[in-house]
Amino acid sequence: MNTTAALLCALLPALPAPDPVHLTVNPHSLPLTTGPCNARNLSVRLANISDQPVYADAELTAPKALHLQRTLVSTWLPAGYTRAVPVRVGAATGTPPGAYVIRVDSGSRHVDVPVTVAAPPPAAGLTTHATEVTAASFRAANPICDAADGDPATFWSDGTNRYWPDWYQLDWHTPVTASRVDVTTPAEGGLRDWDVQVWAGDWQTVASVRGNSATTRTSDFPARPTTAVRILTLAANGVNDLSRIAELTVS
Repeated sequence: MNTTAALLCALLPALPAPDPVHLTVNPHSLPLTTGPCNARNLSVRLANISDQPVYADAELTAPKALHLQRTLVSTWLPAGYTRAVPVRVGAATGTPPGAYVIRVDSGSRHVDVPVTVAAPPPAAGLTTHATEVTAASFRAANPICDAADGDPATFWSDGTNRYWPDWYQLDWHTPVTASRVDVTTPAEGGLRDWDVQVWAGDWQTVASVRGNSATTRTSDFPARPTTAVRILTLAANGVNDLSRIAELTVS
């Protein structure tokens, strides 16, 4: 290298080292329906593309109208290792419909994810339109919304072994008309006995199920306006005697 080239190299600022972590986020855009149990997952994927282990962080920011399950993903990545972390994103009932953006930052890279928020369509079931979903208790592995997410492979379970009764409840801000309730329970350790109750100034039992061994039972009753429906659970079919509901559908 001649003197002039060496002098130029000395004067030029050193280039920053390449970021060892590659960030991707899926899906690239996220449609959301408002409601307490209508959240969806973003998958934050961090890949170590270097030959050395690293700590990797990703920070998520969003408008207050959106609810993020977490705002920081932090993980240890051996060389060549990739980790994908799901992050639940939700919009409460009453969130103004429109376009929002979630930003995910990791090192020198960021990804913007467009989010489109809309109210449930009129044809959606009453469960989707519920403004509150509550229960007597729950376990971290089987949260309340697992019985109102449209996926029968997931289920809510209460947090108290062999303690009865328990309850699982849907509420609406304005009255709805209900005449049918479908309860789906896991094939193993599902519900055996329960009452279907509607709110009319107090709780009124409109149907009772006893000795159930099926995964899905339908209870029909005279149509009535109400702002809440609950399942009062009374007994299960073994497996630690817990209340378990995979899906609750009201129509």
